Formats: sequence, C-alpha cells, structure tokens
Amino acid sequence: MILLITAIMPEANAVLAEFPMKKKDFSFPLYESENDNLRLLVTGPGKLNAAMAVTEYLTRYPVSGRDIFCNLGICGSSPDAVLGEGYLCASVTEATTGKSVYPELYTHPFPEARLVTSDIVVTSPSEDDICKTSLPLLYDMEAYGVAAALFRKVLPSRCFFYKVVSDRCDDNFPPPDEVTSLIKNKLTQLFVFLKEQEERFTRDLTEQSDTAYRITSMAEKFMDGVPFSTTMERKLTGLLTYAMHAGFSENELFAALPERSDTPHKKKEALMRLQALEDYVLTSRKEGTHTAHPTNKKILNRPFRHIYVERDVLLHPVTKQLLSRFPNASVIPITHYKDVFNRSRQDLHAQETEPALILAANRGTLIYPGAPVCQSFGEEHFMYTSCIMNCIYDCDYCYLQGMYPGGNPVVFVNLEDYFAELDTLLAKHPVYLCCSYDSDLTALSGILPHAEAFCSYALEHPDLRLELRTKSAALPFIKQLPAAKNIIMAFTLSPQEIISRYEHFTPSLGARLATAKEAARKGFSLRLCFDPVLDVPNAETLYSALVEQTFKVLSPEEITDISLGVFRLSKEYLKQLKKAKPACALSHYPYETTDGVCHYPTERCEKLLNSVRNALHRHNISDDKIFTWTPEESEEGGSHADR
Repeated sequence: MILLITAIMPEANAVLAEFPMKKKDFSFPLYESENDNLRLLVTGPGKLNAAMAVTEYLTRYPVSGRDIFCNLGICGSSPDAVLGEGYLCASVTEATTGKSVYPELYTHPFPEARLVTSDIVVTSPSEDDICKTSLPLLYDMEAYGVAAALFRKVLPSRCFFYKVVSDRCDDNFPPPDEVTSLIKNKLTQLFVFLKEQEERFTRDLTEQSDTAYRITSMAEKFMDGVPFSTTMERKLTGLLTYAMHAGFSENELFAALPERSDTPHKKKEALMRLQALEDYVLTSRKEGTHTAHPTNKKILNRPFRHIYVERDVLLHPVTKQLLSRFPNASVIPITHYKDVFNRSRQDLHAQETEPALILAANRGTLIYPGAPVCQSFGEEHFMYTSCIMNCIYDCDYCYLQGMYPGGNPVVFVNLEDYFAELDTLLAKHPVYLCCSYDSDLTALSGILPHAEAFCSYALEHPDLRLELRTKSAALPFIKQLPAAKNIIMAFTLSPQEIISRYEHFTPSLGARLATAKEAARKGFSLRLCFDPVLDVPNAETLYSALVEQTFKVLSPEEITDISLGVFRLSKEYLKQLKKAKPACALSHYPYETTDGVCHYPTERCEKLLNSVRNALHRHNISDDKIFTWTPEESEEGGSHADR
C-alpha cells in the first residue's frame, strides 16, 4: 500500500486526475484506488492538521510491512533551488524549535534538499551561510507534522517527503490550477520510484514470512502429541532455525528423532527429542545453503551519497578534508550524531550496501579500560578508544551489529582531544591502547586520517604501545609508515572458506598474509589473530590448514605473539545479531551462556582451540607467545567478541 499525503486539494487533484479513486468515510478527505494499492490523504494546511490526520489514519489503518508513505506537495525555496523541480528531502526541520527528523534515503533519481516547516508563510528564506555549500533549503507548512506522526510507528526508510518548488517565498504564489500542473508533471516518475520501494519491501517481507512459516510448521510436527513447555518450545524453535540455515532438510531432522515410546512420561520424551535434535545438528555438520548477505555487491570505494555533519564540526579541518573527497555527496547538517545514529527502526539491510557517513565530535571520556573478554596480552594498563564506530566490512558474526542501533559509520573528527587525553595518561604511566576495536581503521586509511594520526602519535611517544587490529590488505598504508616496534599490526586471519562465507567485502587470506609480511619486513610488531575461531563444518581441518598456509608466508621469528579465541558474544548483543542477521546460522547456534557471555559448549571450545594450538606448536610457536581466550574468562564479565 502506498499512501500519498497532501495538504491542499489542488495538490490532491493532480493525483485524482491520474488515478481513479473513490472517497472513503474518514474525518479528513481520504481516497482509495479500486485495487486498494494506493490511498490519498488530504490533511489541510499546517503541521497540526497534518499530524492529526496522519495520526488518525495510522490508528484506523495499522502499518503493515508493505506500506510506503510519501508526503507530496509544493514548497517555497531559497535561490539555489530550481523552480518547478521536484526534490526528495533528506531532513525535515521545525522552524520554531529547530528539531529535525531524517528519512533514510538510498539510491533514487531525484535531486535532494533540506526542508523547513514553518507555522506561517515564509517570506524571507534563511541564508544559512555555514551550510551554503550543502543542499538547497525548501519551506512548507505541513511536512514536520507528517513526519512527527509517521516516525512514531514507521521505519524512516519507508517515509518520503517529495516537494516541488513553486515559488521563492515571495508574493508570486501560484494559482490552484498551476499547483495541480506542477505536481502532475512530476507524478509519473515519483510513482515509479514508490512502486519500486513497495516491491522491495514486499520481497523482503515475503522471504521472512516464508521462513517463519516453515519453522513454525516443523515445530508443530516435532511437538505433535508431546507436551513441550514454553521454554522447551523456544529452544526447539531456535534449534530448527539454526538447522534450516545450516542446510539441513526437514526429512533429515525427522530421521534423527528417537522412535515414539509408550511411556506415560511425556515430558521425558520431549526432553529426549530436544536432545536428539541438538546432538544431530551439532555433530552432522552442514555447509549451509543460506548466506546472510544481500546479493547486490557493495563497492567499498564507492563515494558516500549522504554525509551527516554536526554543525559544531562543519569547519573542522578533518571535516573539510573528508568533504573534499566526496564533492557530490549530500551534506546534511545535524545537531548531534545520535539524532541519526540512534534513531529507531533503522533499515540495517539497506545500510549494509549503501551506508551514509556521519561526522561528529566525541565528547566526554575518550579512553576506557579494556573489557575483560578482550585480551590484554599481559599489559597492566590495557585501554581502548573508539574514534570511529562501525565498519566498512560486513562480517556475519561481528559484535558491532548487536552493539549499535544502526550500520552507518560515525567518524569522530576531534582527534586532538584524543591525543590530549593520552598525554594526561602517559604522564602517569605507560599505556597499551587498542584503537581499532569498533572499526577497522587500517581499512579506512585511504579515506580517513585516523590510523595514520595514531601511528604518528605513537612514534613520538615510546611509552605508548598501540595496537591496530585489521582484516585489511592496506599495503600502501603499511609502506608509507615509518616502522616502530611500539606499533602492533594485528591481522585477523580466517580460513578462506570462512572469509568467503561470513566475512563479506574483506580481502582474501592471501592478501592479508602478504600485507602482514610487509608489516614484519618494515619492522612493526606483528600479531596474528586466530580469533574468533568459528564452530563450522570441518573446523579443526580448516583452521589447521590455515596455520599451515600462514607459515608458508611468515616465519615464526617475524611474529611477536598470537591471539587465539573462540567466538563469544554478550547475550544482549546476540539478540540484536539475530535481528540483523536472521538468515545466518551463526546467529542461531545453541550457545551456552556464562555470566551473560554466549559461547560454544566448553568441550567444543577446548577441541577447537587445541586444534589451532597444536598446529602452532608444530611450527615452534611456544605457549608463552600464544594468548588464549577461554569460556572461563567470561566469569570476569565483559561484552565484546574480538573482531
């Protein structure tokens, strides 16, 4: 269903002339097409009328997963907008309070603008000097009221604000027939776009519904005639979800069940069924037929289409540097990065392949004690910092998808404040600092100055040991840096099968090893991270082969130390990961939980870790060089899984 929302009848008449529609019984003028796929709501002028009309509509017609909403109308503009042109709005601001909302915009054929909603007709557009290189400013009297009502219940990616410039906020307001003509001229292109969005959401919803139906049907068959408690039913659903995404057929799963007994202890039979199913799916491993990643491939060096910038850092040198790299991006001023980054009901699926960039200043404490679940490598003053949040890579198991509400990267440009805080800490004691936990700084070194800036600082401060954790193959970055032993280049290594299946957009194992070899040759401290080790089919063979391939490129003497650990994630983050990666088997594995940290069963952890450790021993890597995370360490707390 597409709902078009206009303020006045001359705007609505353009739609009514194009599509046969009948008026419905409603407090505000509401029209519906014969096939029920299009509705038109006329709110009346002003944001209060708009908010009331949309709120009443949402009360009467609850939002479905297929609904698309578009506020369509005319507007006044600043001189840099084109008269008669239609603009898709990247922000909607209330003039009186300055409050803004931000629709999620992805690939579309329209020019973009910023929209300001005023209670009165605007006759003198704002110059907005600080943002004059950004998007043009448009003015209307309704959009913020529509947005305030919609965004309480609707995903921002399903709300569009399309405005056609009718005047320059002067006395030349067009007559009604000209308003209708302006809207009608743009209606065909707009409607094609809206139908494409509706079809995209319908496809996604259909896939989710089909999956849920299959799992529910299987669960009902498994429970037929056997009383399952609510807890047992929940566990059964989780096991079936994991099994389906791991590639098991329904017939295989039913064949694994024990024969029905005549015993009156039905609860005991339910437990036996659950245990038999779990034993089967964890021992008869499958490669799986599902992947959590969309089919359209993200191009990492594609320019950002949208860059949100806090007003306080618009003139910061790092901001200017970044904006100059993306001259065609829509620059959208914001008050605080959380207004965009923390908005509810974000479309993570779309953000994976078309992220927006958010530039901000990080305020308050910037350097924190390291989490116990992250390895400290025996360092007394183990600290970490987050100068970029989110990653350009898309690994199915990454804790960032459970930690953050959105997938867009946030770049904190105020590096000088980070270094000032480091100066204070280093005046008291040496510091071991991990600055690349919440993003891969090395992978971004061709775009952002952060990795190079931290390395330059470390070169001047020998009491600082700096770790840069990466899955990248950034050879140019490694080659241009002066070598320093207090800079640890830490490369996460995975079998190529794992990289291809779960570590989307990351470089190959061969490329990572070649970059690690160059880092060792230059004289950096080199750390290899076999972490996280994933419990996948033939895991012991895959990871043993990984070690063999590693030492065909690197010698033991080039390696400073090795990080080794199984996959682990906080219980709360795992809940969010299941939502972010619903089609990935890793999200649904029947993990054990120790003090809020989910991990593989202890016996399985030991087997996985020993297979890697034994392979390392064969290459004369002693235990004092291997730092291992085990489930017992969860008892100390912590929430991160190493990236």
